[in-house]
Amino acid sequence: MIFASLCIGGLMGSCVISHTAVVTNNPVGSKVGEIKGHQFKKDFDMSYEAAMKKGGITTIGIAEMRVKMFFIPLYNFKVTGE
Repeated sequence: MIFASLCIGGLMGSCVISHTAVVTNNPVGSKVGEIKGHQFKKDFDMSYEAAMKKGGITTIGIAEMRVKMFFIPLYNFKVTGE
């Protein structure tokens, strides 16, 4: 019974969300490049360059990174700019 309680409590308390935003002096812009995935995804590239290429961005205005932890970390990296 105690083991079951610890397992249920661990599962319900294991979700952690972290959010980081980096703001530059560049204009915010209207283009958005976003990368989602986890570390076990084949060829997972979570870099500024990959996000800029995905959104067709040359200068970054805002960069945001969100990490949700539920068994494995799930990443969402978004850059906004022109």
